[in-house]
Amino acid sequence: MKVDNSLGPLANLEIKKSDEQPAARPAAPEPRPAEAKPEETRPGDVVKLSERARLAARATELAQAAPEVRQDKVAALRSQINTGTYNVSGQVVAEALIRKSITEV
Repeated sequence: MKVDNSLGPLANLEIKKSDEQPAARPAAPEPRPAEAKPEETRPGDVVKLSERARLAARATELAQAAPEVRQDKVAALRSQINTGTYNVSGQVVAEALIRKSITEV
């Protein structure tokens, strides 16, 4: 077998030296600003909520606005405990403890 050292079709290729820097790429185009901002709406955009969704949103608002501790109940119970008039059934307490332990699992 004879090895031909000619480059054939590769003879016309331009060879760069390894110490040359590659040509810089053109900068990527800057992103275009959005046509409409999120708070803006287009004339045809419409959102309709069902009655159930409106009620759920209202319930969420009320729950978030309510205090975490119901001070009126705390004050009434504290008063009953201090005066010795607070009575609770042991069975009611036991049922509440069991109910809570079941729901936590």
